Amino acid sequence: MKVALIPMRVEDGDFEANWKEFKRRFDEALEHNSDFLVFPEYCLTGFREWDFSGVELYEEITARVSELARENNVYVVFGLLEPYKNCVYNSALLIGRNGEVLLKHRKFQEPYKFCTGNTVRTARTEFGKAAIIICGDLYNKRIAKWVRRKRPDFLFVPMEYSPDYEEPNEEDIEAMSERVRLLGVRAFIVNSFPPGGVWVFDKNGALIVGSRGERMLVWEDKRKGQP
Repeated sequence: MKVALIPMRVEDGDFEANWKEFKRRFDEALEHNSDFLVFPEYCLTGFREWDFSGVELYEEITARVSELARENNVYVVFGLLEPYKNCVYNSALLIGRNGEVLLKHRKFQEPYKFCTGNTVRTARTEFGKAAIIICGDLYNKRIAKWVRRKRPDFLFVPMEYSPDYEEPNEEDIEAMSERVRLLGVRAFIVNSFPPGGVWVFDKNGALIVGSRGERMLVWEDKRKGQP
């Protein structure tokens, strides 16, 4: 199992610029024969000041990313805004190797102008069961209950976290570690750039490896017979 964690540079409200960057980083990850390509929260539209215009691109974004996954026989995880009736979800998808949407997660931890999710689901892969949560969900008490109930083998966490001090510090990473320990599952966390950063934690919350800025990290599990 080889996972490419991609802290992509995101421009708010500029889909074409973001798509160009997404495709560039996608191709870069393919050079490493990655099985999973993991991108940040709403990475193809960005989001600021309750501007929901990016939601109109949901179908086009899903179709484009599905085509890339199918053509290259890879899994893709990424975040996007999702329209639903008269509201908007902050969602993330797992696209399968055949281009099918295998998993959708709707974020729990959102302010009132979003609709909010109420469950965590899993999807089967040849490497075990995968689940997704998004950014602030990591610190949501209800999420912990759902993740422990579903017992995924690994968890993807797309983020868009931009603290006032510009870059996640040791206290931020320690807080992530503590939450992952409570969830009890290996976690792959990818933040948008700026400020970027990616982290891989084991199921006990120990940091396995991380990187700063917009540097892509490729992590490989060479163990056999274990998810």
